[in-house]
Amino acid sequence: MKKCVCVLAMLAFAASAFGGEALDPSLKSHLYFLGRWDHRATGSYASAPNANVQFNANAKSIVFDLEGYSRWRFDVDGKPMSYFETKGHKITKKLGAVGDGKDHRYRLIKISESNPGEVCLHNITLDASGKFGPAPAPSNRRIEFVGDSYTVGFGNEGTNQDPAEMEFEKTDASKSYAFLLSESLKADFQVNAVSGRGLVRNYANIAPGWNLVKLYNYTVAGVASTSTDTVQWDLNQFHPQVIVIFVGINDFQGEPPYADKRVFSAAYARFLDKLRAAHPNVKFLLLSTKVWPNDDLTPTVQAIYDEQIAQGHRDVEFKVLQTENVGLLGHPDVRAHQEMANTIRPIVARLGGWLSR
Repeated sequence: MKKCVCVLAMLAFAASAFGGEALDPSLKSHLYFLGRWDHRATGSYASAPNANVQFNANAKSIVFDLEGYSRWRFDVDGKPMSYFETKGHKITKKLGAVGDGKDHRYRLIKISESNPGEVCLHNITLDASGKFGPAPAPSNRRIEFVGDSYTVGFGNEGTNQDPAEMEFEKTDASKSYAFLLSESLKADFQVNAVSGRGLVRNYANIAPGWNLVKLYNYTVAGVASTSTDTVQWDLNQFHPQVIVIFVGINDFQGEPPYADKRVFSAAYARFLDKLRAAHPNVKFLLLSTKVWPNDDLTPTVQAIYDEQIAQGHRDVEFKVLQTENVGLLGHPDVRAHQEMANTIRPIVARLGGWLSR
C-alpha cells in the first residue's frame, strides 16, 4: 500500500461565460442526459466526471458543438469509438458514425473533471441524410457515487513517475471503479465527486468552506464557488437505489490539522439522513481505505457504521478497500480501479436487488 496524495485537480482554467444557443427543443426529445446537467438558454452545462449524453441515430457522421476544457470519449453501442479533447474555446467536432443504414446507440462521455470550471454542449447535428431515433430508455437500475479523487478516477492512467501537472491527460473517468461497476451492472449512474475535497475539511485546507457537503447541493459544482447564478440540484431528478459513499480521505490525510472526528461523524450522519429523506428505500455502501499518515479514516467510518446499525438502520453496508496506489500522485491506477469495481460489485448488486438467480 502506497500513500495517496489526493490533491485538487488544479486545472488553471477559469469558469467561462459561454455563449451560443441552446439545444433545439425538438432535439432534446431524442437525447438522454445522465449525470448532473444544467440546461440553460445558452446550452447544456456540466462539470462532473462521467456526465454524458446518449441518443439513437442512423447517421454517417455526427457533429458536436462543445465548449470548455475536457477530455471526451465517444461510444457506439457501448464501445469506445474515439477520444478527443476540448481546450476551452468553442469547437465543432465532427466524428464518423457507423453509416450502415441502421440505428445505433451513441454516447458522448465527459471523462475528465472540471475542477474548477464547466463544459457546455451547444448542439448535436447529423449528416444531411442522418436521422435521430427515439431517446434511449432509462435503466431500471440506478447508482449514485459520492466521493473525491478516488471516485473521479484521478490520474488513473498515470504513474508515480509522471509530472504532477499531467492530471488532465492522465485522468480517464470512464476507467474509474464507478463507471466500470455501473457498466457491468447495466445501471444508470451519477458520479458526484470532486478531487481534493473532504466531507468537512479539504486537502491542505484548500477552498475553505467549499467541502463535499456544500458542493453536493449544486448542479454544476465546478463553478459553484465563483458563479452567482449556479442552480441547486433538484434531488427529485435522479432517485438512486444504491448510493456508494467514499469520502474522508482528504479529511484525514496530508498536512495537519485533520478533521475533528466528532464533527466528521456528525456531518456524515446528517448527510445519510438527508439522502434517506430524498430517496425512500435507498441503500448505502460506505467505503474506506488506508490513509497516510495516521490511518484515521477506517476506524472513524467503522464507528459511523456501527452507530447506524445501533440506531436500527438496516440500509447500510461497510467495506474497506485495499488499493495499490501506483497511479499519478499516489492514486489508484486503471488496474486498481478494476479491482475495486470487482470487489464491491456483489455488494452493490445485493443492495440493489440485482443478483442473478
